[in-house]
Amino acid sequence: MAHLTGRTGYKELIERYNRFPQGAPESESLYEILKVMFTHEEASLVSLLPIKPFSVKSASKIWKKSEEDTFNILNGLAEKALLLDMNDTKEQKYVVPPPMIGFFEFALMRTGGHFDQKLLSELFHQYLETEEDFMRKLLSLKTPIGRILVNEKAVKQSDEVYVLDYERATKIIENAESIGVSRCYCRHKAEHLGENCDAPQEVCLSINNLSHSLSKYGYAKLITKENALEILELSYKHNLIQFAENVKDDVGFICNCCTCCCMALKGASKMGVPQTISSSNFIATMNDKCVSCKKCVEACPVGCFKTEKIDDKEKVIFDSTLCLGCGVCERVCKLNAIEMIQREKRIFTPVNTVHKLVLEAIETDTLHNLIFDNQAMASHRFMTAFTGAFLKLPPVKQMLVSEKFQSKYLMKLIEKV
Repeated sequence: MAHLTGRTGYKELIERYNRFPQGAPESESLYEILKVMFTHEEASLVSLLPIKPFSVKSASKIWKKSEEDTFNILNGLAEKALLLDMNDTKEQKYVVPPPMIGFFEFALMRTGGHFDQKLLSELFHQYLETEEDFMRKLLSLKTPIGRILVNEKAVKQSDEVYVLDYERATKIIENAESIGVSRCYCRHKAEHLGENCDAPQEVCLSINNLSHSLSKYGYAKLITKENALEILELSYKHNLIQFAENVKDDVGFICNCCTCCCMALKGASKMGVPQTISSSNFIATMNDKCVSCKKCVEACPVGCFKTEKIDDKEKVIFDSTLCLGCGVCERVCKLNAIEMIQREKRIFTPVNTVHKLVLEAIETDTLHNLIFDNQAMASHRFMTAFTGAFLKLPPVKQMLVSEKFQSKYLMKLIEKV
């Protein structure tokens, strides 16, 4: 009985994360992760917080604590990057980050800090890679959390005009108000497991609000745009892939990913790219200059290039259905046998983070949790259950996923979220 009682706060916290589209499948290793990161009281308190950004005043009402006590607790959680505090012209706001891309990564985006990072690395490996339930759910979202940015140098000069600003890592950096650099979660985790590669670790870029929050507590270091562009060049030299937040406006991060350590790329290889990561609007193509040197086979993050024996000769074969459009293959090919060309149909990208969140909520039947967000109120709990049942009715679900609804009504809904 004591064992069950000791889990109560953590179980409530898991239920809270599962109201978010991303979710967090319950497992023994997840309990262990949360026990390392949250005290029992912190877990209970965070489980009551809304999905949308909230103020100290609103949290104090939910927790039934004084604003001074609430402020101290919220700041303590933000110091551990279990909450993010957001710049707001009117008042300080906080938001509960999802596990991924969120507080899982933040825990390993610096050395030292509040947690046993070796233990967390082992637990993350168990939960995210050995068990697979979390990554399978995350990577099955029809609206992916991240998207690939094409290596701009791989695009032909005649096609450069078709690469829009939100598709260019250089433009995202140049248009940023602030930029932070952190340690790569994936390669840092691999280092604790003795499996890291030799790619640089200090290359994870956070942008604008996220950079402010992470730098405030030592999880990122604010850098200049020139520094960020130098990091981008360094990443190109190591054939790292640029993986950004899947939005057009106010991109929050650009990861520089390797194929051996990156959770998203490894998951994409396991599950099949089309459902997992939003590709760039470019795709590789091969010409007759190829001599099957296999450099593209080694460099491709998701196994687009393979070798087959044809007429007793080993030849490189390209599977275009798997191509992410990153351009790394074009970079390593010294014979100009690979070109990046425009895709026939442009890839859909949500306008902003809220747009992406609403789309994911529709896809995962969690829109009702977003609309009635305060689970501390009995009326919200009732309306969440009622609306959730209504939205799951086949005709209603069909309407929500229709293009007409998403184009005509969705933006009005987003304005209210």
